[in-house]
Amino acid sequence: MARTLMVQAKDSSPRVDVQIFPPKAGKSSWECAWQIKWPDRTRTNSGHGVDSMQAVLHAMQMVGSELYASEEHRSGHLTWKEGYSGYGFPVQVRIRDLLLRDDAKFL
Repeated sequence: MARTLMVQAKDSSPRVDVQIFPPKAGKSSWECAWQIKWPDRTRTNSGHGVDSMQAVLHAMQMVGSELYASEEHRSGHLTWKEGYSGYGFPVQVRIRDLLLRDDAKFL
């Protein structure tokens, strides 16, 4: 699964490519790897769960947390879709107050 966000800059709008890879069964849990390719760095990690669905949910929450904790978000330059305020990723309960209007309403 993939989604492309943009960093709105004065002269350009570099892409931020987000990928969530298919979950894989491990010995005692499931793992779902993810990657965020920022213009100047790449962040990778994985969510884990007792089944594939929980691993995907945890990966999506981790991606959402990374996006909302980023300098690009704090500066107001990170965008996803025209007319949508947010990035479409859930976050963990303890940081829900960071969600933008549409994400706070729909997620």
